[in-house]
Amino acid sequence: MKKITIYISVLAGIVLFFSACELNDYPKFDDAEAFVAFSSENMTVTEDAGTLEIPVRLTSLSGLSSTVSFDFIDSTAVKGRDYSLKGGASVLNFDGNEAVQNIEVDIVNHNGVFTGDMKFGVRITSSGSVNAGSIDTMWVTIADLDHPLAFILGEFTATATSYFNDKEEWTVTLDKDISDVNKVWITNLVNRGSSAKSPVYGIVNEEQTEIKIPVGQVTVLSDTYDVLLKGFYGPDGETGIEDGGAITGLIDPDGTIHIQDEFGSQAFTKGTTNSAGWYNIFQADAVLVKK
Repeated sequence: MKKITIYISVLAGIVLFFSACELNDYPKFDDAEAFVAFSSENMTVTEDAGTLEIPVRLTSLSGLSSTVSFDFIDSTAVKGRDYSLKGGASVLNFDGNEAVQNIEVDIVNHNGVFTGDMKFGVRITSSGSVNAGSIDTMWVTIADLDHPLAFILGEFTATATSYFNDKEEWTVTLDKDISDVNKVWITNLVNRGSSAKSPVYGIVNEEQTEIKIPVGQVTVLSDTYDVLLKGFYGPDGETGIEDGGAITGLIDPDGTIHIQDEFGSQAFTKGTTNSAGWYNIFQADAVLVKK
């Protein structure tokens, strides 16, 4: 009898649940809240991209129509010199059928001319019959492909002999500095002893045949230790490179880099010069070959 009573009670509860659902309306997106906006605040395109499409989305429940106006904001990139609007009209017409319309921009390729990265903005000036969304401006960076150090920028396959692990192979990345054309930022220089959030920098000479990487730079972020780039002059590694000195790399015309000194990541007790050991240290035989 008890089992039957429980079954009837459960069944009654199910009936009441579905009855209650029928009595309530489902929540709906109110078209009074419809808005138009960019998908993100920033985007990057290379200077040889040709025509760039910048998407603008009108978000509504029933597919509202609206005429949206926009304009451009010159920064280091200038309209008419570095980019231009394709089609000429600074309006987008949403007819209720397509939620996304594209602003088309022609990017000028300054091939063979180093301009540095340049930036311009696109701003929604009128959202028409709907609201303006929170992202009403997008900034576009035009990445220059004619950097003087382009031949050593990018990913490298590094090989070297570790004092701890014998032969090692890993990936090192060199990125340009935003303001100094002779400076590069090196990520993962010391295998098993580098943090992606703490790249080190190197300075390339005017002849582009040599790179100097100052010692004493932070290679790993730690709350317990100061982890610094340290080294010994090659080829024998008998003399330590003091603060103010640098690890030297010789650069081939194809971008291959031959490190001339021993280098690694050494840990020190926080705020002291007391060494706690090495994360890793390599002999003076490291070679970086561009991928």
